[in-house]
Amino acid sequence: MTTRPILIAGGGIGGLATAIGLAQKGISSLVLEKARELGEIGAGIQLGPNAFHAFDTLGVGDAARAMAVYIDKLRLMDALTAEEITHIPLDDAFRTRFGNPYAVVHRGDLHGVPPF
Repeated sequence: MTTRPILIAGGGIGGLATAIGLAQKGISSLVLEKARELGEIGAGIQLGPNAFHAFDTLGVGDAARAMAVYIDKLRLMDALTAEEITHIPLDDAFRTRFGNPYAVVHRGDLHGVPPF
């Protein structure tokens, strides 16, 4: 194994998650980001149960859960009539089945989650 760091292009959620995962394996990395500072870029994102499984593996699951907003159901709406086409309940039964919640969070807030 080389002692040179792994280069990661981009300091977004994926790049930072990769850097944390590598650090947990004892592999150094260098995150290259063209923005002068990380901050409120973009908008809110939806986090399915698999995102929380990944956050738990990285050791940031509890911090991510603390900042997330939990919603009761997903609604699919018709763009022309604004009528509901269908919905998916995201209640306790959903959380039990998939082992984690479904939530939303502002992507800028995730940058502030402490990695360890």
